[in-house]
Amino acid sequence: MSLQTRTTWLRLDGRWGLEELSETTKDYIQLYGFAYSLAPDLPSARRDEVDYIYGKFPWRGGYSTVNFFNQLFHKIPPRLRPEVQRIQYASPGFIELTELVLVAGTVATLVKAVCSSINTAHETYRKIQKASVDHELSKIDLASKELELTQKQITFCENSSKSLVNLFGLTEAQEQLIDQRIQGNPVMKLKMLLSVYRRVRPLAKKQAEGKLKITGEDGGEI
Repeated sequence: MSLQTRTTWLRLDGRWGLEELSETTKDYIQLYGFAYSLAPDLPSARRDEVDYIYGKFPWRGGYSTVNFFNQLFHKIPPRLRPEVQRIQYASPGFIELTELVLVAGTVATLVKAVCSSINTAHETYRKIQKASVDHELSKIDLASKELELTQKQITFCENSSKSLVNLFGLTEAQEQLIDQRIQGNPVMKLKMLLSVYRRVRPLAKKQAEGKLKITGEDGGEI
């Protein structure tokens, strides 16, 4: 994996409350951990740790979700985590960071992809979430070695996951990494991608409103 770092900017505009800023940076950090897990050629020890995190949670409720993202982030070596260089609050203002180029670029891609179709994206998410209830996915024991899924459930999960992968603009290689780590579990894959969306959308919404933009040092795309 390339350890190349560069300056990136979270460009801020408009009025920000402290709680709003805290929520935004929390979502960003959690997405950064997820993006790191999709980086190719992680060191073998780090890859094993990431694989373990993907498989350890039952994906029932908020406990699994929050801990999944937090633990991924904390598997990043401290020297490779986003480091604040400067903060300026104005209109516009910014948070200047030093980050891994590949990882920051993945986060920016996720946010931009959802931002570009923010209303359609949320409608897609809403329909999938509703149908997940209809398909009784919450009743499935993901810790079981032998999943008992109907063909309808499998097809729904696979089709819905593909819709979210396309929505996020993930590459074929990134989706293959996810598939390897969830070991062919279609319900786990869908629940994970839905949780990714819940972290992307607030950032994409702020970008659509002009309050936030993730850029390189020159103001262009990462």
